Amino acid sequence: AKAAGLATMIATMRPDIDNPDEYVRNTTARAFAVVASALGVPTLLPFLKAVCQSRKSWQARHTGIKIVQQVALLMGVAVLPYLRELIEIVSHGLTDDMQKVRTITALTLAALGEA
Repeated sequence: AKAAGLATMIATMRPDIDNPDEYVRNTTARAFAVVASALGVPTLLPFLKAVCQSRKSWQARHTGIKIVQQVALLMGVAVLPYLRELIEIVSHGLTDDMQKVRTITALTLAALGEA
């Protein structure tokens, strides 16, 4: 991730964020969590905020929130300095129109709470 850079990583994986196939989106979320771990969570925060607030695609919102969940699972206590920002980024998902987005938001907040 460090060798390629954040812009390249985002450009490469961006089309998969709102892929109709949930398996592709979940794998993309895991990959972005590794990028966040390698490059630092703060570098990904603006991107995560934009994706989690996507008005075009519930799949993008779902994947963005799933990325935050995977970051929490991968990094554990290392997310604590960014906990408030991460909660702010995902919490609106609790009132999303789509049930899947509400569900992943609850699971993500639980993962952040356990981190």
